[in-house]
Amino acid sequence: MPDYKIQKILNNNVVISTDENNNEIIVTGTGIGFRNHVGGSIDKTRISKIYTLNSSSFKKKFSTLINEIPYECIHLSERIIDLAKSELQKELNQNLILTLADHIHFAIQYHERGEYKPVLMNEEIKHFYLQEYQLGLKAVEMINQTYEIQLSNDEAVSIAFHLISAELNSNIDTTTQIIQSIDDILQIIESTLNIQLRKDSMDYSRMVIHLKFFLKRVFIDHIDDKVQFESFSLNPDEGEFKGIGKCINEIAAYIKKQFDTDISDAERVYLLIHITRIMQTN
Repeated sequence: MPDYKIQKILNNNVVISTDENNNEIIVTGTGIGFRNHVGGSIDKTRISKIYTLNSSSFKKKFSTLINEIPYECIHLSERIIDLAKSELQKELNQNLILTLADHIHFAIQYHERGEYKPVLMNEEIKHFYLQEYQLGLKAVEMINQTYEIQLSNDEAVSIAFHLISAELNSNIDTTTQIIQSIDDILQIIESTLNIQLRKDSMDYSRMVIHLKFFLKRVFIDHIDDKVQFESFSLNPDEGEFKGIGKCINEIAAYIKKQFDTDISDAERVYLLIHITRIMQTN
């Protein structure tokens, strides 16, 4: 680790420095700015986290955050994010520290005032993003231990929601749309094919995973799947594919109506494969 010099002290626990490539960074750690000065070296043993400043917006928001939220809450959020990265094995948007610390701080304040904040999309997140929800439960346990309080497990859903947004690299509105759309498409499958999906089946899980990636491409990546299936033609009036073809057309109509996006031939094939598997297990 290079020898970081302090460029600016934001408070006793947060300073601004530069890395070996002369990029501006924010360095956090208990007491790293205490009794130190501009130009002084940062005690490497005290460093908790280093944030590269990819934008002036992040620097401004982080500076505001540390003036409004106790460092204990920021450090706890960093620990939760480290746990999430380790267990999810995914990159999480750097802005997660801002949204998560802010959320935890307000959740604690709500609890102390005896107020209850309703949690949206509770069941959807538990079903579609179980791993993130389980991490949310662990985060709630960490919060309760740190502050010696008893937040309910409903709070795990809210924390999971922030993790999902950081995974998708999206904002809250887009994350909400993706989760709602997964639910809507699964309902289309059930109603069109007149079946009750088995949520405990592997094929259901695969379908959900596929829908998550598909909707991410629609909402965030804006990537058209150019894969061509020249030898495949899906006719909704053809034998065994009749019902499934109608179902896929209903999903395509939903996507077009809601988001003014056409699903590709490749996507129709992927949906056919997953829906066929689901039909076989129901």
